[in-house]
Amino acid sequence: MRKIVAFLALLAASGSAQSTDCPTTELGLVGTWSRASDSGFFEEFSLESAAGSRTFNSWLGQRPEISDATWSLKGCQLVVTPQHGQFGPFRFKVIGLKHGKLRLYDVLDHIESIYLRSSNEP
Repeated sequence: MRKIVAFLALLAASGSAQSTDCPTTELGLVGTWSRASDSGFFEEFSLESAAGSRTFNSWLGQRPEISDATWSLKGCQLVVTPQHGQFGPFRFKVIGLKHGKLRLYDVLDHIESIYLRSSNEP
């Protein structure tokens, strides 16, 4: 009986560890991204990280849309917080990041979107 209880506890712990796995890190998100799907809130955006500061900027039709917002990766959610209460925070679950293709799920609007890393990024 003890072996079964120990096994079930181990199984539960490994299941919860897997559910918090994220396909990327903050460093993996840094760069410039362009929308590659029909859906998605931002047309283009950049995520920068320097000296402990994380900055988000977006463009719509080559014009600035949101400037100098902050961003973080919390529990595999990309959280973008504009300055001065322009908008509430945006929350996107990171579904995947592979070969320069970022898949996000908008938590509020329940929409999946795909962004491609700009070709001049690593």
